[in-house]
Amino acid sequence: MNGRMYWRQQAVPVLVQVMCLCAASLYLRALDITWVQLLPLVLAYMGSLILWNLLRFYRKRNYFHKMAVLMESLDEKYLFPQVWKGAGSWEEAGYYCLLKECTKSMLEETEEARRVQMEYQERLETYVHDMKQPISVVSLIAGREKNGENRAVLLELEKMNHLLEQILYFGRSESAHSDFLIQKVNTGDVIRECLSINKQLLIQNKVSLDIPDTIPGVYADEKALLFVLNQIIYNAVTYQKPGEVPRITISCLVLNGKESGAWDGSETPGNKLLLQVRDNGCGISPEDLPRIFEKGFTGRNGRENRRSTGMGLYLCKKICGRLGIGLSASSEKGIYTQINICLPILSEK
Repeated sequence: MNGRMYWRQQAVPVLVQVMCLCAASLYLRALDITWVQLLPLVLAYMGSLILWNLLRFYRKRNYFHKMAVLMESLDEKYLFPQVWKGAGSWEEAGYYCLLKECTKSMLEETEEARRVQMEYQERLETYVHDMKQPISVVSLIAGREKNGENRAVLLELEKMNHLLEQILYFGRSESAHSDFLIQKVNTGDVIRECLSINKQLLIQNKVSLDIPDTIPGVYADEKALLFVLNQIIYNAVTYQKPGEVPRITISCLVLNGKESGAWDGSETPGNKLLLQVRDNGCGISPEDLPRIFEKGFTGRNGRENRRSTGMGLYLCKKICGRLGIGLSASSEKGIYTQINICLPILSEK
């Protein structure tokens, strides 16, 4: 509490009391009481007035200091009216009651918004689940006979499944809660599953793959890691360079704070795994590169490819942020794009 502000607020009451004191002094002087006799009375009254205001100021300052300390100690600041019980006057009690009612209303509105969000997420997950069932059936039917038309159908089904996964994770990313399960993950198996999901996309685009034989395991959410890799592989094929055979190279480096290098299969491989996914596609322009993880950003490549939504890398960045996974990109226009994923590595003893 600022002292200057306090005295500015008390200026009118103090001025009124001083004026009353002057009027009383003039009245007593009219009764033939000398100024010498009035002086002790005036000084005593003025001293009492100043002392009372000083005590009141220090009391108010201590009161607000306690409130500030309590507020600072709370992780959820909106719970302050529920835990503060220090109202010492009828005025403070009135403000406290008003604040408590406002907080109660805010909590009710927040709870209603949370309920609507949960209902939206449940409906979204149900929709995605219901859509995946006919996609799986059509995929099985189309896979019975390998011809050009069926392969085209399978490719479009893969694209539909990719978009459905985006919708599902977008709904989950907007929720304050998540069902991520951090556990030991076989990185190689996740990569192979990702390639299997995009099998038709890779085959029909004649993509050349370069994958290491052994990759260390990591701590991550398996489904989330699969989603991130799926988005990266899909983008690598989608934004290929015309007239050149698409090539995707997956490599891994071990980072232990002192040195880095390819994994040699040792039992204690290090602290971090840097998983690098590099393609020889059209690349990203320097002005677009810093913004590729922004929501809805498509950039120059996205404007040329009208199917781009600008949501894939945004969702990857958001998911990685929640899981404590590092995600970055480097690129040179017309030469390559490389996505780097930094994961906690397993340390087996």
